[in-house]
Amino acid sequence: MKVETLISCMHQKDASIVSRSNVKTDCVIVNQCDTDSSATLPYTDANGNTHIQKYISTTERGLSRSRNMAIKNSTGDICLIMDDDETLDDNYEATILNAYKQHPDADVIAFKVRNSEKNYIALPKRLRYLGVLRVASNEISFRRDSVTAKGITFDTEMGSGTGHGGGEEVAFLYSCLHKGLIVRYVPEYISTLDPCSDSQWFKGFTSRFFLERGWATARYMGKPMAILYALYYTARKHKMYSKDCTFGSALTNTLKGIFMKSLP
Repeated sequence: MKVETLISCMHQKDASIVSRSNVKTDCVIVNQCDTDSSATLPYTDANGNTHIQKYISTTERGLSRSRNMAIKNSTGDICLIMDDDETLDDNYEATILNAYKQHPDADVIAFKVRNSEKNYIALPKRLRYLGVLRVASNEISFRRDSVTAKGITFDTEMGSGTGHGGGEEVAFLYSCLHKGLIVRYVPEYISTLDPCSDSQWFKGFTSRFFLERGWATARYMGKPMAILYALYYTARKHKMYSKDCTFGSALTNTLKGIFMKSLP
């Protein structure tokens, strides 16, 4: 099996992100910028090994569109989603391949990322609809054939660049589960997130945040489950957002988002 790293970035002047991020496999780079072009070139990693690099410049906008373009142009057996604000571990390829060898039934495996401010569980686990809610995009790897055979893509109405907030990675994983794929979590680190990086869409616990959260959860959960999850989330996370808004305001805006057909 071969791992291929799928990198989404913007306004890069060159392909230096490959060495900067310690990429040591074949890769597809989708650079959203002001030109449209593509090139396939060999590159040599820090260990002296040669890989294939597909560098795509596009005027398209939106993180989900970038992810979909990378998947469409991928050829690896296992694809790893990567952002432009992380550094991959030296042994990330071996870690990923070992995980798939240990879990041959897995179509998707989520890993750990340092500096993610997340309390990871210590044991491997099969993830279902509640479990995938905590998975971030840069933790996700998947068997390319499993995903493409089922026609699974990222929802282009969600994610950075859409004005609809985040949640596109959860929607992607929900699609995987809906279509019968097996999703697992393996407690191994594969990369380190830049501690100085800022979210492209999270701007605090504002009214807009809760509207977007309600709209997004209804989109991939359906309204009945989204309502139940809204009650759980706003109660469970109250301490986290209490300095910005009240419980009543958070719940009201989340419920309002759930019943909106589209966001303004």
